[in-house]
Amino acid sequence: MRTHLLGGRAVSVIGLGTSEFGGTCPEALGREFMDEYVALGGNLIDTARVYGDFVTPRNGESEKIVGRWMEERHNRANIFLSTKGAHPPLNAMTQGRLSRDDIRGDMAASLEALRTDHVDIYWLHRDDESRPVSDIMETMQGLIEDGYTKLIGVSNWHPRRILEANRFARVHALTPFCANQPQFSLARQINVEDPTLTPMDAETWQMQLDTQLACFCFSSQAKGFFSKLDALGEAGLPDKARRRFLSDENRAVYARVKQVQQETNLSVGAIALAYLTCQPFPTFALAGATRVEQVRALKEAGDAVITPAQREALRAWL
Repeated sequence: MRTHLLGGRAVSVIGLGTSEFGGTCPEALGREFMDEYVALGGNLIDTARVYGDFVTPRNGESEKIVGRWMEERHNRANIFLSTKGAHPPLNAMTQGRLSRDDIRGDMAASLEALRTDHVDIYWLHRDDESRPVSDIMETMQGLIEDGYTKLIGVSNWHPRRILEANRFARVHALTPFCANQPQFSLARQINVEDPTLTPMDAETWQMQLDTQLACFCFSSQAKGFFSKLDALGEAGLPDKARRRFLSDENRAVYARVKQVQQETNLSVGAIALAYLTCQPFPTFALAGATRVEQVRALKEAGDAVITPAQREALRAWL
């Protein structure tokens, strides 16, 4: 599997997402997914404090499963471990949780659940624009100095806040954010139920290009939209994929995917992920699964390369 360098370490361009571990994905199946993923050569596992059983909800279920698995496999040193904290309550998404106590409390709970003394990258899962970046960056610096994380990033932040935070960090000799985690897939989502999500757009893409911040893409497969469209046709699309992604724009992108497929002999799913991992800035696609066969398919996507011309033909941002 191809890698990009991040923090001096080779990190797999396809990461395993674990958002449903402990919920719709039972622990035994999640363990099987992780075993298959590392057997493919992957080393990036992404989780979060709020991942797991979203129905109950019980924070930390996904982290606990990942932690038990690493402890039993004795492979923590081989895993590039990514987790996120400071998410608002799921029933009060506009309520900010970026105080020092919120961030440090979530970090402590994550480390306990993950059964480790540090993570490789720690993300702030949402922003609270009422809180100054000075306070946030000083708190994050404390996590680094305490050895709890090596790298820091943000998810669902707007570009201007990321740039503002990193300017403050540079001026005050603090560690800047090295990565951004937006919603990013080849398919453009036309119906977004959660208004706090921050998708890739032209402004964010330009910021990524200018700064060369690492980009970790969540929802990278767009619910498998293009693969399902290819295999099942429009009539066979699941309701969620149809509601979120079926549009004339994405139909046109699918036609271009089929052209790239003729040129490369790659599967439709591999092309959709290669579009992300072959961006002109370091990009990592976080991919989930519901079946073991889907994890095995990540091997092709992790090795796949398309040319800049093919990438731009699929979808250009500027």
